[in-house]
Amino acid sequence: MNKKSIMAAAVAAALATGMVTSAMSPVFAADTQAKAAEAKGEQNASDQDLIKVSEDALTTMRNVHGARLAIFNGSPDKAQTYVDAAASRVAATMKDVDKYALDLKKPVKGDDEYVPFNASLAVAETMVPNEEKMKSIAKANEHLHKGETKKAIEVLKLGEIDVALTADLVPLKLAKAHIDDATKLIGEGKYYEANLALKAVEDAVVIERFAIDAVPQVKGKT
Repeated sequence: MNKKSIMAAAVAAALATGMVTSAMSPVFAADTQAKAAEAKGEQNASDQDLIKVSEDALTTMRNVHGARLAIFNGSPDKAQTYVDAAASRVAATMKDVDKYALDLKKPVKGDDEYVPFNASLAVAETMVPNEEKMKSIAKANEHLHKGETKKAIEVLKLGEIDVALTADLVPLKLAKAHIDDATKLIGEGKYYEANLALKAVEDAVVIERFAIDAVPQVKGKT
């Protein structure tokens, strides 16, 4: 891995804190989460407001994938367990939709609620590494370990390091409808059809890239 790639990976992993823990590199996870938790009660809530990732939505998608894999491996009992878990989690996500659904202004695909279940920050491919940028990254890391996301972003901006946020979004209404269908189909032994219903959930996921100063607000706040 070259120096540029190392820096990009380090920033992406280090920035994945607090609201984007689902994208966190395991190397940073334990230390960063612990320190962020300690600082959580002291910091201003706005520092954590870049984007909120729904753990229920993330678990839903993992269970959808698990159900499809179980069907592929000829394990109907496991498929049933996974799809039941997906149905439970997507229902929980629906209850909390106002906390996570982004106000995209122009819906990506029809009238639905798009909830982020994964997010990461990445350095622009055009970045040319140098000593000053390394210092800025180190300073940003200090803020991130304290859970001070916005301060870290400010440091990166001052260091002329361009970063953007990429989020994986799932349309909840569509997902729930297909998961409910898959649950019924697996119960009827129609595994091929159930797999197609679950595949439709994965295919409906959209990936959006946002400039740091243009991340959509949560609908519940507008």
